[in-house]
Amino acid sequence: MTMSERPPKRDQTYGVGKEPTDRPIIPLPKETLEDQDAMLAAQKERQSWIDEAYEDFVKNGGLEHLPGFGKPLTVPTGDAWSSLLKQAKVEHPWVMLRKEIGSLMEKAINRMAKSSFDPEIDALIEDANKQIAELNRQAPSLSLHRSRISRDNLHEQYDRWYADK
Repeated sequence: MTMSERPPKRDQTYGVGKEPTDRPIIPLPKETLEDQDAMLAAQKERQSWIDEAYEDFVKNGGLEHLPGFGKPLTVPTGDAWSSLLKQAKVEHPWVMLRKEIGSLMEKAINRMAKSSFDPEIDALIEDANKQIAELNRQAPSLSLHRSRISRDNLHEQYDRWYADK
């Protein structure tokens, strides 16, 4: 039989040389294709293995060897997100921006203590406000946003934002 003599392949939606059939192809539900009993049995077996491993760990004194065993938990106060990142020793770009803003604010406060007419103070405040705008774009929560600073509210905002240092 040559290529030209082979019968055409049948398609699931089309008959040989026919238009689409009126009967649509309906996929079977997921539950029909999965063996629910086998899946539940496997899940129970996996769970029991985990439970056994944990019980063995506790019986062998594994909990006593964990760091901080027997010590009270410390509940963070203030900004929970900051304390979580501090414990994880991870810094995101917006956290670094907060530090830079604090540094600029400290410099401006120190210059104001020496001379309130120093023009560098306005430049530091302007730079800090640019970084505050960037921080507000990057921060994951509105509670982490900062308002603009000026000569009038510099000390107040610094104390509010960086008092826990």
